Amino acid sequence: MKREAITPCGEHTAAVSGSGRSVGRRGAVAPGSAWALVTGAGSGIGRCYAERLAAAGYRLILVDRDGGTLDTARQELAAAHGVTIDTLVLDMARMEASEELYAAVARLGAEVEVLVNNAGVFSYLDILATPVERIERMILLHDLTLSKNCRAFGADMAQRGSGYILNMSSYSVWMPFPGMALYTATKAYVRCFSKAFAK
Repeated sequence: MKREAITPCGEHTAAVSGSGRSVGRRGAVAPGSAWALVTGAGSGIGRCYAERLAAAGYRLILVDRDGGTLDTARQELAAAHGVTIDTLVLDMARMEASEELYAAVARLGAEVEVLVNNAGVFSYLDILATPVERIERMILLHDLTLSKNCRAFGADMAQRGSGYILNMSSYSVWMPFPGMALYTATKAYVRCFSKAFAK
């Protein structure tokens, strides 16, 4: 399985899978012939990934806990690119989130060719002053849910012999400092896990 990346809101650097669905410019697929799933897709970087994937012809599954921004993204991307878009309002910072996501995707009958684990939260606060609930949610979202998504969707991709997973880390892994100890540590896990998983 070939693993490359798609730059957010920029030019594509990825060839699509070995499934024979690539057409035209690098990274593009025949419209609606492949599925891409993006978490945290209602705004920010996730919305940017969704935009690029829609422009490349992917049928999208967009996931966010904010139904309002998710619906806006769906309407605007569908109007701009003419692709089919399914949305799932789901809080990914829960123990059962990955299983719920995988089950929802199965009900859609989708074979996810591109998975973008983008959903994230930021916290700038001394760890001693950080509420325990926030610590739990950040670790769940950035690390546990992401790992379980890779396990579930990655197994399907391996069985098919094609697919791509992009896990969002952060530049902060190179410059940890007080106030960002928790955030930086969770993103360092993402980087380390992803590098090992890709091998």
